[in-house]
Amino acid sequence: MGSDLQEAAFAMGAADWVIRNFDDQIAGYNKALKQMQRALEDLPELERAAVENAARALRKARSAAAFIPVEGLTIRSARDQH
Repeated sequence: MGSDLQEAAFAMGAADWVIRNFDDQIAGYNKALKQMQRALEDLPELERAAVENAARALRKARSAAAFIPVEGLTIRSARDQH
């Protein structure tokens, strides 16, 4: 088993096709990951370093964005949007 969702579906006795769908998705992501890793390895060193630095910067920005305080968010109702 792979993902938490897949394990939850299995524990709930979900239909076989649901579990198979998770298996197929995980296999597809793993295949894409391996292809990207090979492509990265094939890049010249300077290009590979640039991609790795950009990826690091994106992960850092995404991580920082995950910590936006809830108090700072504005709540709107459907009525406010009209």
